Order: sequence, then C-alpha cells, then structure tokens
Amino acid sequence: MSIGKKNKDHLKAHGNVSRVEQIVSLKSNDPLRFWTNHPTENTLVDLHPFAYGEVANPHPLGPKAGVWGGAFTGRPNLIAELAPSIEARCVLLGSGSVKRYTSALRAWWRFFDHFENDLARNGSRIERIDSVNQLNEIQEAAAHRQGLGNKNFVTFISIVNDARRLLRIPALLWVPPKSGEPIRNLISDEQARELKVALKQAWEVVRGAWAKNDVIRAEAEKRLAGEPPTDLGEQEERRIKNWHHFREIQKKTGETLPSAEQLIGNWKSHQSLSDHGLAFCEMRAVLFPTVEEAEVAYHLALMNSGWNPSTLSNLDATSPFLVADHPKDQRQLVLSDNNDQEITLSSDKPRARGKTQFCSALKKNASSTPMIVANYLVRVHSLREKLKQDYQAASSELARTLANGANEETIAKQVKHVQELLRGCRSVWLYVDRRNQINWIDGMKLPRYERKGEPRPITYLGLVVEQLNQKRHKQGKPAIPPVKPSDFRDIYARWVYKQSGGNILAVMLALGHSRVGSTVNYLENNIFSSENNQQVRHFMTSLFAELGKGRVDLTILAQLVRHGPLTPEMEARLNEYRKLMKSRIGAGCADPRHPPESIAPDHKAGRLCGTHRCLKDCPNAKFLPESLDGIAMRVEELIAMFDHLPRETWLRGEFDAELGVGEYLLETLYQVDFVAASRKKWKNRILSGEHLVPGLGYVTDFEEAI
Repeated sequence: MSIGKKNKDHLKAHGNVSRVEQIVSLKSNDPLRFWTNHPTENTLVDLHPFAYGEVANPHPLGPKAGVWGGAFTGRPNLIAELAPSIEARCVLLGSGSVKRYTSALRAWWRFFDHFENDLARNGSRIERIDSVNQLNEIQEAAAHRQGLGNKNFVTFISIVNDARRLLRIPALLWVPPKSGEPIRNLISDEQARELKVALKQAWEVVRGAWAKNDVIRAEAEKRLAGEPPTDLGEQEERRIKNWHHFREIQKKTGETLPSAEQLIGNWKSHQSLSDHGLAFCEMRAVLFPTVEEAEVAYHLALMNSGWNPSTLSNLDATSPFLVADHPKDQRQLVLSDNNDQEITLSSDKPRARGKTQFCSALKKNASSTPMIVANYLVRVHSLREKLKQDYQAASSELARTLANGANEETIAKQVKHVQELLRGCRSVWLYVDRRNQINWIDGMKLPRYERKGEPRPITYLGLVVEQLNQKRHKQGKPAIPPVKPSDFRDIYARWVYKQSGGNILAVMLALGHSRVGSTVNYLENNIFSSENNQQVRHFMTSLFAELGKGRVDLTILAQLVRHGPLTPEMEARLNEYRKLMKSRIGAGCADPRHPPESIAPDHKAGRLCGTHRCLKDCPNAKFLPESLDGIAMRVEELIAMFDHLPRETWLRGEFDAELGVGEYLLETLYQVDFVAASRKKWKNRILSGEHLVPGLGYVTDFEEAI
C-alpha cells in the first residue's frame, strides 16, 4: 500500500473555473425603505403601506391577485418604532423570509382595525393603537379570540419586544397560540417502491431519448461533411431535418437559443414552418432538456438522495467541487473497471445553516443522485453559458442604472432581474420551456401542467401518481394518496431505518443530522407517528367492516390488519381447518384416527389418537392462529421435562425434536409479545402446581415463579 505524498492543493486544478459574482450592497436613505444584504436575494423592503395604509390590492393582476387579505389603515408612529427592529432582523434574510415579516405586520394591522372597530360599536372609549407602549394583555386576549396564527403572533411579538427594549420598556410576556399539528400521511412501503420504479423507468426513457438525440446530431454532422448517410427511420429523419435548420440558425445568428422570429426566418410564418415538417419543440429537444425531462431527473434525484427539496434545489452548478470523485487515493485501490469507482455530490443545506450534505454512489449506477446531476450538468452546459452572458449584461445595466441615479423602483426591478439570472446560473435543473425561454426547477415552485376540462393545474408528481392509480384500480389495489416532494425524505429515512435493522446512527448519517436527538425526534414525528396513525385507521376500518358482517373473527381481523384481505383460497382453508378435531394443544388434526406410526406406535385402529404429540413433526397437524396458547403450553411442559427426566428417557422419547419444532413455530408464526405472555403464564402455572405436566406430575423442586 502506498503512503506517498498526497496532493492537498486542489484549487490549482480548478484555477480556470470562474464563479458568478454576487449582487453589490444597496442602501436607502428612507427610514421606512431598506435593502437586505442577502448573498443572492437582495430585496427592497417598503414599510410605507404600514405608515399610510393600504386601501387597494397592490397586485390587482397576476398570480398574487387573490392573496390580498383586505385594506388596513396606517399607523405611522408604530411602524417608525418597529422599523429599526425589522431592518435588523431582515438585513441578511432572503425574499421568502422577508415576506414572513411583512405578512405578520399586515395581519396585525388588520387586527388592530378590527379591535378598534369592535370597541367603537360597543360604545367604549377608543384609543388608537400607534405605539408599542400601548400594547397590553387586552390585545393579547383579543388576538387569541380572533384566531391569529402562531407564526404571525410570534413574529410580531419578537419585533415589538425589540422596539420596547430600545425604548427601555419591559418586554411583553404574551403566550402565543398553539401551532397546529402537521398532517403527515406517509405512503406505504409497497406504494413507495412502485413510485420509485415509475420514476426510474421514466429516467431510463429520458436517457434513451438523449442517446438518440446524440446520434441524430452526429449523423447530421456526418452528412454535412459529405459522408454517406446512415439509413434511419422516418421519425429520426424528421429530427435530423429539424436539427439542420436549428443548427444553421445558430451559426447564422451566433445565438445559443435563437428566438422564434429567428427560427422562422425566410419561412415568414409559423404555419409555413410547420407545413415543411419543422417544429420549435423538436428543434430544441434535440439539444436541450425539456421541462418533462428536467422533472424526471429532479424527482428521481430527490427520492434517491434523502435530501430536502430546498437542498437539492440549492446545488451550485458553478462550484468546481459539486460532483467529484470520492476523496480516496486511487493509487491505493485496485479496480477492475472505472465504473466501480465512487462519485460524490455535495451541497449546502439552507435549513441547517449551510451545513454541507454529501451523497455518494458508484459511477455505474446511472439512476443515483450524483450520476443524475453529473449527466444533467453536461446536458445543460451551453444553456448555462448563455445565462452567464445574460447575467453579465444585466449586471452592467444595473451598474449604469445606479450611476444614473434612477429611482428605487427602477433599481429594484433591475436587481430582481439580475438576481433571477444569478439563480439560473447556479441552478442545475435548467431546461427550455415552451415559450423558448431558459427556465429551471425550483423546489419551492414546481412547474404545473394545464389539462383540458380540469380547473386546476397538476404537478408532474401528481401526474405520475394519477397514472399509477389507474393501473392499481384495475388490479384491485388501494389508490396511492397525494405525494409531495418533501415526502421523499421521510420515505428515504424509513427505508434506511428498516434496511439497517432499526439503526439510528445509519439514519442519522443518511439524513445528515448533527445530533442523534434530531434523528430520534425526526423518526418519532415523521415516521413512527405516521405509521401508527395508518395502522389505527387500518384497524378501525377492518374492525367496522367485520362488524358490518355481524361478526368479529379475531383470526380474520388479524390477517386483514397485518397482511391484507383474505383470498378465497385462504378463507376456504381456514374454514376447512376449523372443522377439524382439535388436539390437546389446540392444533387441528386432519386424520385423528390414523396417526403415523412414528407418533403413536401402539395405536389401535379405529380409536382416536391418544398421544397428542403434534409437535413431533406430525403430518396430520394443522397449526392455526388460535393454536398459540396450546403450543406455548407444550413448550413449557417440555422444558420442565428436560430438567426432571433422565437423559436417556429424554433422548429415547425424541422430546428434543418436539421442543425444537415448538420453539420454531412460536418464533415464526406468532407475534413476540403474545408468545412471551403466553409462555410466562404457562410457566407460572406449572411452577405453582396449577397445571400438571403429563407423565411428570407436580414440579415441586423448580425455582420460584417470577
């Protein structure tokens, strides 16, 4: 084994890799307007609506039109007191976290209006709330009665107490309302496996389509070089024609992604282009991923990683160390194939204060998260370079806008555009959408698909689950409930827990937790509680179904809860066994008048079996769910006999084989808790003399009962 010098300076190997720059810091002279200093999401926070009021929807058009909660009046002195605290808390936050503070302020401003109007209607003296000094337990009780949510309550009180400390006023000790329990309906293992197989099959289809597109581009270049063409199918010839046209426009315009007008060119209209067998979507799909392909790659990578959606979306594609060979000295390994080497993916986890998460896999596993990311990065390299060019141009335009002294609205609009391009440069999951624009998948806002006759759009994951449920309905299986990308982490954690035999440390490493306590709480809240709820619901459903038939058969109920519905064969076998005569240990006997000679050598023909040694590998014995107590009784009898019979008698009677069969049945057929309780009961009864062991009598010199 080599112990030679290792190269620890990995930066030189990536000296030519350029990282995209960050947004410059921006400042405002208005005390009610300030910029955050987030590394990638500088946001202009405008508190003027809280000073002057808001009487109309600030977003009358667009997707946010229906989000507005209503008008509220202004409170200039109150917001002036709170502004320093808000700025201090938001200065390093992203746009999503800033919205949490402004949403809380809007909720409380509307609450204050409602509170004052109620006092006016009741004829009480109205003192308008416009200072943190006026807040007391009366508003706290009213907020609880009105049902203000926990998040809005806690967020507002935190900034109020900051302002009160600055004014040398004691902090408010208000008790926030209880937060609602999260509803988690984790799908079963069988359903999770089916979903994973569907995503993996879709990924193989994507890989196959990319391989065909590579062949098409290579064939097109070969024909342009004057080489004899390869005989391809009609569909491939159509794609080659589309790629020829797209490539010509690329060379002519110098654009990586030509516009629709440029692609139409001399054809003058989209219809004319279509009449000649050319289509925008086919042209772009030969080189760039589609939104469906991006969705497949993202969801399979998420399911196989065990990461949060925000972590996978936060992958920095510009990092030279995003995907790398496993940090081992290859000189110390003897590998037969390069595909046996490991590859590692690393990313910062926003929800863990930037802690780095790792995910490793073999290179030969094409459906693993590191390999999916590595292959996808190669596929979108040209799109990323295009975004970098757009980002540099937008940054230059922002610099000119700042130099010209533009108003803050214009600056904010340009900053937002620059930030959007910066996120695109760093995102792994780029694709070209149907509007011929470079877009990317963000874990917090996944693409949605419109369907004819459906009022609401549906996500890609919803489409997959819907298709699976159609197949499951034909097979008579229960439908898979709605699944969210955030559920994949729970599914992965449950899989690791079961595969490792309940090893908490294995789950801790797989999820990237820093403390064992975090893993234990995660399993309790996300896995065990969900499974317990499912088991209770399943038990109650099965119980009421049996009550509806006018019976409660414990054997059938146990089968329904543990393993699923009874087949006609199982029900017929159960009825057949129950008609059999029972032996002393509760086992059914298929032929009690003709026991095997090995079981009863002195048996007289026509009489019933008198030995009842069903555990001595008797072929006539049929062990039922209700046979547990009798088997446990016989095992404890045999243990007592082992301690009291002479060794020769024990061996000649083959009681050791009978004991082995009994313990095997108890271990494999019945639940551990029930077996332990039953064995303890019979052991105590034997020791107390309440139960006599056949052929042995009282056991008086045994140890005391426990």
